[in-house]
Amino acid sequence: MIKKTIRTITLTAAMMLTVSAFAPVSKVDAANVSGTVTVTSLNVRSGASTSYSVVGKLSKGEKVEILSSSNGWYKIEYDNNKTGWSCDDYISKNTTTGTVTATSLNVRSGASTSYSIIGKLSKGEKVEILSSNNGWHEIKYSQDSTGWVSADYITTTSDNSLNSVAKTLDVKAYAYTGDGITATGTVPKYGTIAVDPSVIPYGTKVYIKELDKVFTAEDCGGAIKGNTIDIFMPTEKNCNDWGIKNITIEILK
Repeated sequence: MIKKTIRTITLTAAMMLTVSAFAPVSKVDAANVSGTVTVTSLNVRSGASTSYSVVGKLSKGEKVEILSSSNGWYKIEYDNNKTGWSCDDYISKNTTTGTVTATSLNVRSGASTSYSIIGKLSKGEKVEILSSNNGWHEIKYSQDSTGWVSADYITTTSDNSLNSVAKTLDVKAYAYTGDGITATGTVPKYGTIAVDPSVIPYGTKVYIKELDKVFTAEDCGGAIKGNTIDIFMPTEKNCNDWGIKNITIEILK
């Protein structure tokens, strides 16, 4: 386990200095992200709640473009440029995964070099691309924030993680943060989970629906035994927001 670990139930004020470098930027709604309907029949409404009128219906397997999100609802484009709102529980985002090709890549608060640097990525790191704009990719940078990186230093492949599930596993999921090195020798980041390697081997890719992100099993810990995982978060606030959850994770092929 990394040397400096802070779990949800043992967070200390001293960690504020450690995590300040990971301070998140305000979340920007995802754009130009495609999605797939996962239920037999899905209502499309004129606004982001069930109090709005139904303006259309979608069938399982139909593709939509996700324009923005609000309080558990997606604004979507469907059926030849029509727009409306549908509950995000029933639309699976078809994400694009990118791989960093530069030795060190700046993550910025906006789509140009005039914006401030909010973090760095290393060669070979995987990122989830949310949208693209003028040679820049918007990426998921932490649980509740985004950042921008130059598209020149990212190679991309389509990755609908829900289509590559080997099995599911019910687990108790904690959250931790800190600095140091993981059990496998990597630097922990948002995308790292600690596991019991006898249950989930190191290197396994795990999709967590609640965070809509693929994680890699890279760490372990004395308290992580059996069907238990520990999700690395960039900040103390992220840990507190997550708490402790009983969830079902998807082990990817």
